[in-house]
Amino acid sequence: MPDWFRRPAPAVAPEGAFTKCTTCGAILYTKDFERDFKVCIKCGYHHRLTADERIAITADEGSFVEFGRRELRSEDFLQFPGYADKLIAGEDGDDPRTDGLVTGVATLSGQPCVLAISDFEWGRLAGTMGSVFGEKFARAADRALDEESALITFCASGGARMQEGLTSLMQMAKTSLSVAQLDRAKVPYIVVLTNPSTGGAVASYASLGDVIYAEPGATVGLSGERVAAQAQTAKPPANYRTAEFMEEHGQLDKIIARKDLTTTLAKTLAFLGS
Repeated sequence: MPDWFRRPAPAVAPEGAFTKCTTCGAILYTKDFERDFKVCIKCGYHHRLTADERIAITADEGSFVEFGRRELRSEDFLQFPGYADKLIAGEDGDDPRTDGLVTGVATLSGQPCVLAISDFEWGRLAGTMGSVFGEKFARAADRALDEESALITFCASGGARMQEGLTSLMQMAKTSLSVAQLDRAKVPYIVVLTNPSTGGAVASYASLGDVIYAEPGATVGLSGERVAAQAQTAKPPANYRTAEFMEEHGQLDKIIARKDLTTTLAKTLAFLGS
């Protein structure tokens, strides 16, 4: 005889089946969340992508060929506390990269280009610019020059890598010089600002594009929020340090939703004659 009074055990969802939006708290079915390019369907917040995820939704399938994956490696020449551990953490895995900037050649809607994509999560270093980052960017620009193909960079950076001191700050000049060489050769350079794009990146290569796009809601600004707050003498607008504020003030060309970004980049490449 069935036990009518026994409460059935609650169903347990498989681990990872749901994802919580970090902004509005909505509970999203993970498969749908990933199908929507990690954009919350409730509030529209664009969650961060890894470099590999960015490549998968941007480049033509199977067209991306990476270069510079393991040729260069940062050194802890200042013996900065904890830096060596972060570098080791970044190289975890079966086929690790040695830096947070991923570079390679690809096609986008059949059009050749060079990609340079910042991985914010690499090594828990927040996409910061170190000596290897700057060198990889310069080599990507050189490849674009050699092949006369547009360079497209996706910025996701906390700025300079303080663990490398002055050497990190020098990368601002180095990457800017690479962009200047592209400009002289009339090779298109396209920038996409993602969340966050701050510090030395915005003070150099990320603000020098022939065309500058941004994802909705991306944090964009020279200084971090804490430093900016300390320097404020007046209350800033509500959307201060956002892509929307930068677009209003002419600092970028257009904000593009992630689902439309690949199509927009393809049209831009065609227009610029890459």
